[in-house]
Amino acid sequence: MTSYDRRKSDQELHSTVGFILGYGALFYLMGLMAWPYLSAIVFGIIMAGTFYPALAQLQRWKFGPRVSVLLVMALIVCTFFVPSIYLVTEITKEALQLFQYLKANVTEETLEEVFFGEGYLPKLLEQIFEMLNIKYNVSSIQALILDSAKTTSTYLLDTVNSWVANLLSFMLQFVVMMVVIFGILSEGKKVKAFVLDISPLPRDEEELVFEKFNQMNFVTLVGNGIGGLIQGGLAGIAFWFAGIESVFLWTTSMVVLAFIPMVGMSVIYVPASIYLWFAGKTVGATVVLIFCSLVALVVEQWFKPKFVGKRVSIHSVLVFLAILGGMTVFGFLGIFYGPLIMSIFLTFVDLYKKRYSLETPDGSVP
Repeated sequence: MTSYDRRKSDQELHSTVGFILGYGALFYLMGLMAWPYLSAIVFGIIMAGTFYPALAQLQRWKFGPRVSVLLVMALIVCTFFVPSIYLVTEITKEALQLFQYLKANVTEETLEEVFFGEGYLPKLLEQIFEMLNIKYNVSSIQALILDSAKTTSTYLLDTVNSWVANLLSFMLQFVVMMVVIFGILSEGKKVKAFVLDISPLPRDEEELVFEKFNQMNFVTLVGNGIGGLIQGGLAGIAFWFAGIESVFLWTTSMVVLAFIPMVGMSVIYVPASIYLWFAGKTVGATVVLIFCSLVALVVEQWFKPKFVGKRVSIHSVLVFLAILGGMTVFGFLGIFYGPLIMSIFLTFVDLYKKRYSLETPDGSVP
């Protein structure tokens, strides 16, 4: 190699290294700027992907591109954000009312009757309290119930207060999310083409990842959302029939919990049935338990499979773990993020197995 060739090779190496360092630094700075708004950006992408079919339908109905985008954004605001603000304020109000109700009605006489009466159940409860190293007397049980209610009410109130105190930050996050939604809805094809162009994956694999993302979006937000509304709404009617206080609070909680497979809203209606049974309302307890169980069974085993179809086939255990893990890492939005991350991960696992021939032609692993 001549000295000229060596100099040219060194220049190319320096140029490549300089480009990589500059690209890495700029990528880091872009990530640093986007980090405070990451949740708003990601949720904006999820919402835009979910409502993109509505945009396509409006355009098929001969609406102009800008008009279609504005109509879809108005639909998103009216469907999600306006009801969310109302729900938060009402839930907080009912949580405080529930605490006051418990404070007035959880008396020593009531606890004596429920926890220290005759029968097998009081003895079982006493054994459970002893295992948990909690004193089994009227005052400790009363304090436990009231402290739990107070903690929940205080948490909800503090959450709302923090939103009000950080109103400017909340509005900024909301604006960022709406801008992301507008950008993807109005320039969706260009955004997708840009992402596909810079991705190192082959085009067919990129398309598969996008397809799985959109399918899981639909299942998580639309399928589970409608299923949750049906389950929570009907269960709320049963709660109202049984005379349970703060029906709105429990209904909303069951709508959210219905997103979680296997467990779902049973976390609420089973203890509620036990409470009604303790209170002597055996008819109400039976109605709540049987009716809510039937509603959950029909929605989970018939409605969701019919509505979702064969879009996504992930085992319920994996979805359950993904939602729990997502909520642990991302908070409430983990209900949506967890299944999406799990779906994309499993898609990459399939691509890995196919690329490195870990599957035989019949689909089995050698």
